[in-house]
Amino acid sequence: MTLQTIAEALQLKEYPVELEPYYPIPEERRGELCTRELILHLEERFHLFGEYFSAVLEGFEDLKSDPYRKELMDILSLYLKDCTVKEARAIKCPGTVGTPASNMMPFLIHLPSVEKAFENLLSRGFSEEEAMGTMEVYKIYLWETQNFRSGFVGLAPNISSWLTYFTKGSIFYPGFCGLNYQITALSPKNSPYFLKNKATGELLPVFGGNLVFHRSGFPLGSAGAEEEEGSFETVFEETEEEYVGHPTVGDTVSPARQRYPKSEWELALQPGDDVLSVHIFFKTDFNPETVTRSMEIGKELALRCFPERNFKAMHCCSWLLSPVLNEVLGDKAKISSFSSRFVRYPVKSAGKSVFSYVFPGKFESLEDLPENTSLQRALKKRFLGGGKVYETGGVILF
Repeated sequence: MTLQTIAEALQLKEYPVELEPYYPIPEERRGELCTRELILHLEERFHLFGEYFSAVLEGFEDLKSDPYRKELMDILSLYLKDCTVKEARAIKCPGTVGTPASNMMPFLIHLPSVEKAFENLLSRGFSEEEAMGTMEVYKIYLWETQNFRSGFVGLAPNISSWLTYFTKGSIFYPGFCGLNYQITALSPKNSPYFLKNKATGELLPVFGGNLVFHRSGFPLGSAGAEEEEGSFETVFEETEEEYVGHPTVGDTVSPARQRYPKSEWELALQPGDDVLSVHIFFKTDFNPETVTRSMEIGKELALRCFPERNFKAMHCCSWLLSPVLNEVLGDKAKISSFSSRFVRYPVKSAGKSVFSYVFPGKFESLEDLPENTSLQRALKKRFLGGGKVYETGGVILF
């Protein structure tokens, strides 16, 4: 068996040249591989699998009848232990073929790294109790995959790729609420500059960075905003006396540039600045008090445990920040209360991520969408009328 035959047998689209140093597996590293004993140990120490413990064991045992997949799992698990976050995100697991082994293999590659991930959190300054919160994400993603994403017990390859952020220590989870926090920077690809009014404290997103917008003011390429005619490019400039850029107007961007004198405005946040990015599990408690407590703990942990970063703000990009939800749910709804914490701005969006959250499952047409909740009924009506719910960006200054 060679790495080439493994790649061909599992129909990998590209030959994984980065894995060549790991196959044949070095003899001195065979003690680092995923084993039944390791699975038992992780459950005993971290309660890592919960109700999915037997399914994890079944998936591992089923690899005995799938030797190519077993070999690739061992190779990938060693590579994951050694590689950077960026390299980990690029790992390609083969697609599932409906067997326990193929369903669980994208999850199993993480297990040899779990104890190292936990120790890395401790070395960062997390207490054992705080680090245990992040250990909850492994069973959370198994639950999400079964109930919202793919319908099987295991992990889809794209979710395995996202889980590497936790395994490699760049996202942590306080262990409650459902909000989890990524150590990152404000992206220059779709982010505005944020000007703060010195007198009122108003925070205004002002676009530049040579980003292109549809004539409607939505980012060009968003669903329903693909036509280039009338589109415009945003430019941000700073002189000794003023800032010049394209401000947000509601949930769109103005094609007209505006001037903001430095005597009245200061630059509070810009693309490239360090931020604490908020991500949201399916089963999140949006009770305002719970959200506040989670954000306070997230901020405290980031400032204490990542002192080399100069965090300027909390950031989020999600359909849950869409102003449409304030319209259909009302400003007093828990989700509206959450989104209204953020100063929001438009981002390029296909308007699709809302469906997997609000309407889990597969549906042939918009007419087939369920109407079991008030949110489902309101959004279905909007979609049937041609409306969209775009992902929306937002920040909360520290």
